[in-house]
Amino acid sequence: MLVRHRLAAARKVETFLANRAILSVQKPNRAATSKASGDSTPRVSARPLSSGASRLATVTLDQRTIELQKALRNLHMLLRSERLYEKNHPIRLDSLDSAYDSIRSATENLGGLEIRVERGGLVVPRVSDGHLPDSRGEMQALAADLQRAEIHTLVFSKKFHVGELDTLAKLAKASLLRSEEPTKDGNSGWWLARLLENRVEGIAVNSHTERRVDTVLASLIAALVAYGGHSPSETAELPIQAPSFDDLVNSLRLLAKLTPPLETARGLSPEEAARAIHGAMEEASRDSVRMLLSSVSQYSPTEGERPQPYLQRLSEDLIFEFLSAEFSNGTLTPTNVRPTFNRFSDVIVNAGGYSGPHSSQHLSSLAVTWATDTHREQMIDRFWLELPPREKSAVLRGPDVWCVPVAALRQTLGQLADAGADAPRREARNIVLNYARRIEHVDVSARRSVAAGLNELNSIIESLWPNQLPEDLSRGAMKALDKETVPETAALLAAFLESLGRIAVNRGDFAGFETILTGLERVPQDKEHDHMAALANRLVAQDRWLLLVDAALANRPLDPVLPRLLQRDPERLLDRLTLLLTEPRGAEMVAAMARLLRTIGVPVLNLLETRLYEARRQRVTAAIKLLAAADAERLLRGLARAMASWEWNLQDLAVSELSRPANAGSAQSAAFVFSAILADAHPMVVPMMIDQIGLAQEATAIPQLMEIAAGEHEVLRDQFVRIKAIEALGRMHAAEAAELLRMLAESREGLAYAEPSGLRAAAEDALAMIENRPSFKQAMAAFGAPGQSSSSYNIPRRYVRVPLESPLRAQIEGAPAGLARVKTISLGGAYLESPRKLAVGDSIKLEVRAGLRKINFTAVVRNIGPDGSGVEFVHMRDEDREKLRRLVQRHLQL
Repeated sequence: MLVRHRLAAARKVETFLANRAILSVQKPNRAATSKASGDSTPRVSARPLSSGASRLATVTLDQRTIELQKALRNLHMLLRSERLYEKNHPIRLDSLDSAYDSIRSATENLGGLEIRVERGGLVVPRVSDGHLPDSRGEMQALAADLQRAEIHTLVFSKKFHVGELDTLAKLAKASLLRSEEPTKDGNSGWWLARLLENRVEGIAVNSHTERRVDTVLASLIAALVAYGGHSPSETAELPIQAPSFDDLVNSLRLLAKLTPPLETARGLSPEEAARAIHGAMEEASRDSVRMLLSSVSQYSPTEGERPQPYLQRLSEDLIFEFLSAEFSNGTLTPTNVRPTFNRFSDVIVNAGGYSGPHSSQHLSSLAVTWATDTHREQMIDRFWLELPPREKSAVLRGPDVWCVPVAALRQTLGQLADAGADAPRREARNIVLNYARRIEHVDVSARRSVAAGLNELNSIIESLWPNQLPEDLSRGAMKALDKETVPETAALLAAFLESLGRIAVNRGDFAGFETILTGLERVPQDKEHDHMAALANRLVAQDRWLLLVDAALANRPLDPVLPRLLQRDPERLLDRLTLLLTEPRGAEMVAAMARLLRTIGVPVLNLLETRLYEARRQRVTAAIKLLAAADAERLLRGLARAMASWEWNLQDLAVSELSRPANAGSAQSAAFVFSAILADAHPMVVPMMIDQIGLAQEATAIPQLMEIAAGEHEVLRDQFVRIKAIEALGRMHAAEAAELLRMLAESREGLAYAEPSGLRAAAEDALAMIENRPSFKQAMAAFGAPGQSSSSYNIPRRYVRVPLESPLRAQIEGAPAGLARVKTISLGGAYLESPRKLAVGDSIKLEVRAGLRKINFTAVVRNIGPDGSGVEFVHMRDEDREKLRRLVQRHLQL
């Protein structure tokens, strides 16, 4: 629709504007006088507030805007329902009631409602001089419907009723269906006649409202009327013809030449300005003047609008109207929109030069505005935003979608995504995929535009595919990145791929992430493709790597893609796992870590094994724990080489981890290895190793155990270690050791026994187990019932635990010194209640008081309970061992 009814209504408009211009010049008000004198400060006319406006003072602008948007939204629904449904259809009746209630409320709050229909939006003067906020494009759609019905202003009084609103909807439908042949009275007359015929008094359409027009603008309008208002070609009966490209260029050139004389900054006198205006009029053709005058009649100045902003708006409206008509007719293609805008802008800039007096500013304000790239981009965005949905949709589905600015694309996709239904969201997905395919366009600027647009549409892409992104997006971007030769476009494509990777990882779409990563790694490893290798490294940057590791350790079935992703950098994976083990919940994640390491297999396990020989204690500790849980056989292989170089607590950690019930399958191998490295182990670790040998029934170690029990070993001669060897021989029922044990229990040196009492008692118990004597049960009570062990403990229980009805007092010596209470005790350890915080692996000196007797131990914390800690005795003197044995026996007999 291009300048319809413009020529038909020109005569009436000319008379109206000319009279107003004369009146404005003869009787200028105070505000107009100040503007004409060069005062650039905007003035607001002092208009008394009506009762409705005074009530409005207590309502915020946001509240008014929201209520008004609701009323206009309901009006739009009413107009659509009128076209789609019969008169008494329930949906139409509901929309009529909703529209009436909301518009009635708005008119009461505002003291009347005036709506001005402008290009791309609606203006309500009582609320704001600008367009109403329109995030969803609803106001723009209503403005388009009203323009098609030839409604330019719509006024609701406070006394309108629902019948008049119903009549307005019917007349709007009739206006769309009536003939488009030119009429002498114009469309304003048609609306006036129809409203009078239906006795509508509370609603006015296209009525002229008195507004104060700037004096300079009034003079300019009068000059336009004088030069172009009485041309013979202006007859309403002639068919309306759309202006050509040259016509618009001439009108824009005239408009640009009229701007400098109107600028007060030029310092021109009224006479000089008048001569400049008349000179520009005389140089222009009457058709150009007439076209500019008809444009002024359609896009008239608003209340108190200054000349420069008005001429700027007028130039924009002229260009938009021409381009919209050309685009609708198919004459203007999407690819030519930007060049055409630039040509019109250049016309205004070239014609806006000034070389007369006071020409220090060589361009007018209008020309300066159109010369800036920012303004041109804003106008192009506005063109696409205001384009009718049907025409815009055709472009978005076609090959020229790359021409659409991202702002318009984002608005359309946002509206489709917010619709909620499947069909609109499917259409939005198709638009995005069509847009992404243009990344391989032959035009360099098109590829750059699409690459930049895809980065800006990340949030919408993420919302359109809430579960899994389509492979077409990443595959197309990688293919384009491989071929792209322009560095800027390549950087934009890399950023887009990186964002796709981030989305995939955040959603747990690890298969999609692997597809992107694999595609980047398949390119040739040469200098030309270094940027793709760098992108692949960035995709697994620190934050995303942490997300991958956390996902692999989550308490759910392991995604088969995660091990393949993490094995790309085993070193970094092990560093992360090492750090996690130091956290308070690290022990709870060991099982998940072992599952991951076993799934990855050899690459990471080999690297983990090499860490056993490093000097950094934290790495060695993590390697011991992870290998013990994932592959105990590897830990045993490394133990023989690394044992001698470790300090005692690392040895203790390795032995305790291998002794866990979870590693029962490798208990025999562990016992064999322990027997081979007993001499290299720390004295406080040897007792646990000997216990494990005995529990595993490792027969090959019997000769060595007999040597230790006899006290003939070169290194292991400590009494506590000898007692442990004797107990192991008893557990294994080693018949070949019976003679040795009997000798240890009975041999004397004169009247005294040759061996200490504690060792003799252990030898007697072991001999009773080997020979199956009646005292066998007593021996079992003395040192052990492994069947009572629980997998919840780090070390399987090797002795009967004795609960104490009256807890024994104990004193903890060392760094965490303090008092404790012994609740349970056995020959191998105890459970302590202590206010002091102990950690697994801590070594402490413990003094337990049983009556008048004091028993001293060296113990290691093995587990932490809710109210205390479980400790294992790793060393004690012979006399303390005998005291402990008697204490346990006494409580067992009780």
